[in-house]
Amino acid sequence: MPAIKHHAPITAPAEKIYHLLNTITGLEKWLRTEDGWKITGDEQPGGILTFHYKENGFHQMKVVKLKPHETVNWECTSGHPEWLNTTVNFAIEANDDKCMLSFGHEGWAEKTGFYSECHDAWGKYVAEIK
Repeated sequence: MPAIKHHAPITAPAEKIYHLLNTITGLEKWLRTEDGWKITGDEQPGGILTFHYKENGFHQMKVVKLKPHETVNWECTSGHPEWLNTTVNFAIEANDDKCMLSFGHEGWAEKTGFYSECHDAWGKYVAEIK
């Protein structure tokens, strides 16, 4: 199955990166409201986060796993049909005050035009995590 993968070196402690990935206030720092994003929901494991983007619809992501300062995993439960049952995974590898962030969006049925759009968009957004 195709998967979207991105890696980003970040000069920041793991605690900060983890906060940017697992809280609504953190997510809004790189999925900004001025760019058309609105994020609502429950940030806790088992909770559902809803990501609204302009008038283009939304995706609902179940928070599957949170491991403080290391891992954030979501599963798409609603939204674009190509996203259903895919998983979004963030892994933080800390080295003093620097981190390597590994991102994966896995479980795609096939590479389509929408897959390519999402690949490019995720690359842009992962680069915004600082």
